[in-house]
This record gives sequence, structure tokens and C-alpha cells, in this order.
Amino acid sequence: MKTLLFENHEIEIILEAGIVICNWKSSYIDLNTAERMIKYRLESTNFGLYPLLSNIRSIIHGTREARVFLASEKGCEGIIAAALLIDSPLGSLVSNFWLNINKPLRPTKIFSDELKAKEWLTQYVKKV
Repeated sequence: MKTLLFENHEIEIILEAGIVICNWKSSYIDLNTAERMIKYRLESTNFGLYPLLSNIRSIIHGTREARVFLASEKGCEGIIAAALLIDSPLGSLVSNFWLNINKPLRPTKIFSDELKAKEWLTQYVKKV
């Protein structure tokens, strides 16, 4: 069951089977945008701890400051593990480069298949 937690012109946040799914709508991410997205995610999940599927297919460019912030303790707040969903070889190249330079503090993998990303994240879903 999917539950829409938050939506605006920048992002859609859904809770599905214990996984938070963030569908980014912006094509450009700077530090201010990244900070807003984290704020939206934390507030919409009541500051809970969840595995995250981050659909970044729409992002064409992100600033260095945004990438550093998203890999930081503050950027990873509320995340158990993260799957980055991309849709192109260039997206894979850029995402892999980002992961090697700005190492996230949580387990993070890149996927082009949403189902495989969800399957990987399932191991991190809190058992109630």
C-alpha cells in the first residue's frame, strides 16, 4: 500500500511497505534545495528512521555543496540505507563518481531498476 506523505513542485514523498520513496522533480539541486528536500522528508516521516529510495532521474545537475550536504550526517538523518534510482549510463557514471568522492554515511547503492532497488531496501525495513 502506498501512502502519499508530501508533494509539491519539487518532490513527492511516498511511504510504501516501510520504505520512503522520494521522487525528485527538480532538474537542478543546489544546497538550499537539498536542505529543503531533507526538511520535507524528515517532517513528512515524523523524523522516523527508514530505508530510502531516492528517484533522482530528473536531476541533471547538482552543486558540489548539495552533494556534500546530502552525504553528511544531516543529509543522512532519518535514513537507514539509501537506493539511488537513475535511468541512464551518464546518471550511473555521475552517481558512482559522487559515491566515491562524497561517501554517504549509510549503505547506499545505485539502481536503474526500481523493483531491484526496493528488494535491496527490504532488508533494512524495521520489523514491527
